[in-house]
Amino acid sequence: MEVRELRSALLRKLETTEDRKGHHIYHWYGFGGVEHRVAKLSHSARGQLPDFVVSNTARRLKLSRAELEDLVNCPLSGDEFRRLWETR
Repeated sequence: MEVRELRSALLRKLETTEDRKGHHIYHWYGFGGVEHRVAKLSHSARGQLPDFVVSNTARRLKLSRAELEDLVNCPLSGDEFRRLWETR
């Protein structure tokens, strides 16, 4: 999974907010009036993401790795993700 693909899915589908002020880029997902940190990316990240970053992001989103790939590759919509988030 590439950095730009993940970032695009987070911003477009999940409407996360991006905090670029510190040493890393954090993505925050708002649900039920609470902001949850769902991703942490390096400013210098380019190309393919390391496995540990993909796994950590999937865990924070309460998704399996396959579900995260579906989110990025479009079979999983933002609305379907919200339903999964609520149930998990």
